[in-house]
Amino acid sequence: MRYWTPKLRTVRDGEWVQFDRGRRIAIIRRIGAGHPPRELLRADTWADDPLAREFLGYFPVDELRLAAEMVWEVYQAAIDARKSRGRARAAA
Repeated sequence: MRYWTPKLRTVRDGEWVQFDRGRRIAIIRRIGAGHPPRELLRADTWADDPLAREFLGYFPVDELRLAAEMVWEVYQAAIDARKSRGRARAAA
C-alpha cells in the first residue's frame, strides 16, 4: 500500500488549506461550537467565496490528520462519481 500524506498549507493559526497537487480542495479551520463553546475542527470544500463552500464535517481539534484523510476520501469519491457519469454519457 502506498504511503499517503495530506498536502496541507497553514493559512493562519488554526486554518489550513488542503491540496490535490496544486488545486485547493478544502479548508479546515479550528472553531468553537456549542454552548459552552467546544473547540473542534471544521472541514469545508474549497471555494473562493465562503458562501459557496460545502460542509464536510466536524473533527476533534487534535485530529487534523483524520480531518484531512476524510476530506481526501470525500474528494476521491466525488472524482470517481464524475468519471462514472462521464463514461455513462459516452456509452449512451
